[in-house]
Amino acid sequence: MKSYRVSLTTLAMACIAGLSSETNAQSPGAIYTWSGTGDVRAWIKNFGAASTSATLDNNTAGALTITETSTAAGGSQAFSDGFNRVRESSSASSGGLDLTGLSSLTWLIGHNGAAAVNVQFFVQATTSSTFVALGPDLSVTPGLNSYQVPLTGLTPDQLVYVRTLGMNIRDHAGLGNLIWTVQEVSSGGTPLTVRDLITHNTGTPEGGLQGAIVNFDNSAVVGNNGGQNQTGLSHNAAGTGSLQWTDAGGSNGAAISWGNGTAWNGNTFNNRTTDLSNYTHMIVRMSATDPLGGGGTLGVQGFFQKNNFVFQSAGIVNLDIDGQFHDLEFSLAGLTDMNVVDLTGINLFSHAQQLTINVDNVRFVVVPEPATMAALGIGLAAFLRRRRRTPA
Repeated sequence: MKSYRVSLTTLAMACIAGLSSETNAQSPGAIYTWSGTGDVRAWIKNFGAASTSATLDNNTAGALTITETSTAAGGSQAFSDGFNRVRESSSASSGGLDLTGLSSLTWLIGHNGAAAVNVQFFVQATTSSTFVALGPDLSVTPGLNSYQVPLTGLTPDQLVYVRTLGMNIRDHAGLGNLIWTVQEVSSGGTPLTVRDLITHNTGTPEGGLQGAIVNFDNSAVVGNNGGQNQTGLSHNAAGTGSLQWTDAGGSNGAAISWGNGTAWNGNTFNNRTTDLSNYTHMIVRMSATDPLGGGGTLGVQGFFQKNNFVFQSAGIVNLDIDGQFHDLEFSLAGLTDMNVVDLTGINLFSHAQQLTINVDNVRFVVVPEPATMAALGIGLAAFLRRRRRTPA
């Protein structure tokens, strides 16, 4: 069945990947701005000696103010966003900040001292909160200035799950206690235009299950124990691999979901959230097989649970029950909070017969505007007409 794997999708994605970088994937832009007043957005003193302390406030619109109050004036201490805060716009969602495809963070920061102070910018990443310094210390001068730090030292698993981001202010006893102002923390870089969120390739986490769980309608998965977990799911190692399960007939099909591509590890907290903002389409490559040789079609709904698991549908596509892999395309137009997606999923509609389901790939793409497609002159528009689309 895997012989269908190399398809027109591969060719089209190669065309899309060659487009200009002005299209966005994981959106570079502001992560914190402290708009308004009265909300520090869960920022905290992260670490430092017991003799160091500070008060944090948002009394000035558009700024986080950190006023040092250390008994040993000017002692070193670190500040960061809260471990359960993903970004400013997502107070309801917790997990890790997804910076996949991006290359830097920029801090708009300053202090009221008489001389420069060395600052170590850092993240703590993955569920183990591994500390990673973002380049060498930078000399932060008095007044408000912009400082860019690289993300190149982070592994893919760390980039996709930044638990907290922060700054470690080095000792400055000669300057005494200072007042620091942070106006913005933003991400930057030339983003991706194609992202394979899930591949289920051999070698991916959890023996190829790669964070997949049975989300709801659990009884549809033969062998599931009734829980929101991985029982009843298996890895089909044929070719490069796919997720496989048996979907019982006679009632609603199963709803399967994924996190950010890393391991589920017993709880969805370990692989959420995912930033899918500015992608235009999701393409799910999957097959449905009737072991008794029957045909027909199977309705498949794409969906997302985002910003504290609010359900959002991406429409319905019909999948041929023919044992072949097909690319099901779902438009993301009009969907909200796509920068804090807790789970990405598919929901199978009811079917009379028992089916063997395989999911090979979950891909997100930026489809170019029609004028750009025409300018390419390489048949991409013809390819898009042949793909399965969400009904109007």
